[in-house]
Amino acid sequence: MKVPTAALTALTLVAGLAVGAPRLAQDPPPPAPEAAPAGKEVERLKAWPEVDKETVKVDVERLRVARTDEMAEQADQALRAAGPGVVPYLLPKYGREKDEAALERMVDVLNAVTDARCTRLLAESFEDKELATRVWALRRVALFPDAGVRKPAEKALASVQKRKRDQDKEEVFAAALCCASAGSFEGFQVVFERAQKDWGDEGAAIHTALTALRSKEATERVAPLLSEGSRAAKVAGLRLLAACGELETAKPLVRPFLDDNDNSLRVAAINALRGIVDGDPPLDKLSVFEAIERANKWKARL
Repeated sequence: MKVPTAALTALTLVAGLAVGAPRLAQDPPPPAPEAAPAGKEVERLKAWPEVDKETVKVDVERLRVARTDEMAEQADQALRAAGPGVVPYLLPKYGREKDEAALERMVDVLNAVTDARCTRLLAESFEDKELATRVWALRRVALFPDAGVRKPAEKALASVQKRKRDQDKEEVFAAALCCASAGSFEGFQVVFERAQKDWGDEGAAIHTALTALRSKEATERVAPLLSEGSRAAKVAGLRLLAACGELETAKPLVRPFLDDNDNSLRVAAINALRGIVDGDPPLDKLSVFEAIERANKWKARL
C-alpha cells in the first residue's frame, strides 16, 4: 500500500514501538510529531467532529475488506482526510476485527487521525466491551500525557486488576502506562517490571508516559532500585529516572553510575542525566569509548 511521505514516517515510528498487545497489529507512534507546541495548551475535543456518516461507513468497510491494494489505498486516504471524526465508526470495527491485514490497515488510520486533542474522547473507550479496543485506546492516550484522564485511567486499571480470571497482561500494562501519563502512581510497579523485561519494544512509550510523573516522589520510588536492586533493576531504574527524576534529588543517585565498569549502567546513567538535567531524549546506543567520554563530560558538569 502506497502512502504519503508523512504517513510513511509515522508508520516507521510505529514499527519501533511494536508490542505484543492482543490483535494490535502496530502500536501508536510516539507523540512528538503531533504534540502541541511548547508552552501551548492543548485544546481537547469535547465531541468528535462531524463527518459524512454514510461516506465514512462505506470507506471503513472498504478499508476493512480491501480486496485490492488500490481499494485499500483509496479508503485509507479518504479516512485520513476526513480526520478524527471517523473514530466512532472505525474503532468499533477494529475491536471486532479478526483479520490481521485488516487490523493493520485500521490501526494505521486510527493512529493517523488521533492526537493529543483526542485523549478525553478516547478515554470513553477504556471500558469498551472489546479487549482490543480498550488496549488500543489506553495505549494511544498514554502517548499524550493528560491529567484530565486520570480518573478513567485509574478506574480501568482497578477494573482489570480485580479480574481473577481472564486478566490480560497487556491490558494491565496499557492501563498502568495510561495512569502514569495522567500523573498517577497507580500501576507504577507494573510499568517498572515491563521496563526491566521489554525496554527495547516499550522504552519509548514508557519514557513518554513517565514524563508526567517527574517529581521528588517519583525519584524516591526509584531510589531503592539503584541501591538494592539487581543489575537489570538498576538499569531499568536509571531509565525511569531519565523520564521522571527530579533534578536535585535524582542527580546524586545517578552520579556514581558514571564510573561503573558495566557499560549498560554507564549509558543508562548518561541518558538519565540527559533527561533530568537537560530534558533531552535518551540515546539509543553508545560504544564503550563514547560512553566513557560522555560520562567524563557529565562528571565535569555536575
